[in-house]
Amino acid sequence: MRTRPSRFTLLAGMAMLATAAGAAPRERATRAEIFAAPAYDALKFSPDGRQIAMLRPTNGVPNVWVAPVADFAKAVPVTHFTDRGADGFRWASDGRFILVEKDVAGEEDTQIHAVDLQTKAIRDLTANPAVQAHILKTSAKLPGKALISLNDRDPKYSDVYLIDLASGQRTLVLRNDRHYTSFVADKDLHVRIVGRVNPADGSTTYFDMAGATPRAFFSIPLAALRSSRVLGLTDHGTLRMLNGNDTDLAGVVDIDIATGQVAPLAQANEADIVDVVTDDKTGAILATAEDPLVTRWTARSPDAQPDLDTLAAKLGAGFQIDDETDGGKLWLVRQMPGHGPARYFLWKRDTRSLSMLASTHPALEQRVLPTTLPIMFRSRDGLRITGYLTLPPGLALEGGRLMSPVPLVINVHGGPWLRDSYEFDPANVWLAEQGYAALSVNFRGSSGFGKHFMQIADRQWSKTMHDDLLDAVQWAIGQNIASKDKVAIWGLSYGGYSTLVGLSFTPDVFRCGVDIAGPSNLTALQADAPDWWAWQRSQFALRMGDGSTAQGKQDLADRSPITHVAQVKSPLLIAQGLNDPRVRPAQSSSMAEAVRAHGTPVTLLLYPDEGHVFEKAATDISFHAVAEHFLAQCLGGTARPYGKDLIGSGMQVRMGAQYVPGLGAALTGAKAGR
Repeated sequence: MRTRPSRFTLLAGMAMLATAAGAAPRERATRAEIFAAPAYDALKFSPDGRQIAMLRPTNGVPNVWVAPVADFAKAVPVTHFTDRGADGFRWASDGRFILVEKDVAGEEDTQIHAVDLQTKAIRDLTANPAVQAHILKTSAKLPGKALISLNDRDPKYSDVYLIDLASGQRTLVLRNDRHYTSFVADKDLHVRIVGRVNPADGSTTYFDMAGATPRAFFSIPLAALRSSRVLGLTDHGTLRMLNGNDTDLAGVVDIDIATGQVAPLAQANEADIVDVVTDDKTGAILATAEDPLVTRWTARSPDAQPDLDTLAAKLGAGFQIDDETDGGKLWLVRQMPGHGPARYFLWKRDTRSLSMLASTHPALEQRVLPTTLPIMFRSRDGLRITGYLTLPPGLALEGGRLMSPVPLVINVHGGPWLRDSYEFDPANVWLAEQGYAALSVNFRGSSGFGKHFMQIADRQWSKTMHDDLLDAVQWAIGQNIASKDKVAIWGLSYGGYSTLVGLSFTPDVFRCGVDIAGPSNLTALQADAPDWWAWQRSQFALRMGDGSTAQGKQDLADRSPITHVAQVKSPLLIAQGLNDPRVRPAQSSSMAEAVRAHGTPVTLLLYPDEGHVFEKAATDISFHAVAEHFLAQCLGGTARPYGKDLIGSGMQVRMGAQYVPGLGAALTGAKAGR
């Protein structure tokens, strides 16, 4: 008798997760340890390769630190932000300056600060907290200079300035009256290539700016836009890109600017190429990375194969090559194990030696944490869906199944044109610590899996995109990982929208939901978009739905959770930053009011000092303390005392404190402790 194979498959290599007999009692990680800002993050070599800059907390706030490569322990802070930390940074080409991007209060009005490592002075180059600035390029040919984009004249479209880093003086080099949306500069810091979105079809056309007038030479259709990315100009005058234009999976190409002719350099194997390592001297491609489920590197030069083989043997699957220096002889490698936080290493290619620099979360290295496992299943229409399952510690998978099911939380990523990856996810680790199986799903529309996988999600919000999440629930039930009466849904941004869809469109599937900054009204989401999203409006109309027509408005209303609020019958926890420019706070407050009006328990948390994504560790810790007690009442997991975890955040409970056990008393205690 032949057995029909299940469409739900657990990938090979998912080992049993059993606690060793006689092992010492395991001490759980605290909320503060899990959600603390990374102790080491975003490491980058200096241009001369002698120093490493990084993000490290100073009094809990991420700042830029610098250390000698030869003595990493001697890192010292070079910025001293006290309220909101640095978002990112870039070395200037001469190594004297570090350029830091920093938001003001969550509004995404990014400011650029220049740190002079010689004088220790810090200069705000933007000097206007109501505009958005970004670093475009620095060059060794013009030390002490940088190109930046700034929307100070028109909030919808940025102009380009050349800025002197020592004095802060800036010179306009491109007045953007033609509504360009991207800029590529050469080594002389001249804007050579610009991109512009075409409102009719959402495609992007690239123009050569070398002549008297801009000349179009290449276009990328909307279907390939999320998998395509400019890597830069080559020394032989071509535009190098990740390009998904002519194939389903994005590969590496060089585009002749004069003719528009495309020369393929590296073709993808299983998923979009997402990273490229090149030889600094020749520009030749050494290796490329894809992420079909776990990051896989492909050697594109025989010289790189031994490096990749040795790193895979030493670090396992999922490592990243973040930076290189010394003529490519020294690599900065980041390991992403499935059982803990990321770790940074130096890899010396000539001696084949690997030395660890730091862990992103040293305190968690002392804990035995839950293990994350890559999974794959087939959707109801046969699509290959990937994801990542984090199980409570000590559980055993027998043949891909649990002996007894546990409560399940589906953790839905944002975007929706982003993805989950095989890496440390604090929320999933924390969920598993409380006794839940946490499942992240790369539903259709997630990036990195080819343009077809993204294109079939067009105008499928609340439809087939949501079906993929429901199929994930059924997969978990079929593997005896979960029981159908104890499933919750959780997510940020689009993931928050999915939470609201789950409770309002499919109310019998989920026992409760946690929505972080999720839109409840798609028509309002489009109408209230920030000015600097103007160029994306045609893409949203084509991918989500067109709210500018009567039929389009009705379609968006039909797929908006606020329209179906009467069907919500399970408890809901909503959290929102009041400075969110993408999903306005009214989206959360109106949904909460409507749910309450229908008699369903709802709790609304507002953070007056946060934007769309929570940046402060105190915010994350306080929110997850509340969510821990909310989920425990809903699903029956554990909930530790609030302790001092509400102190230090600006959290406001606007409604529904009575629906979260112990929250009222904890709030009183937090006020007394401030």
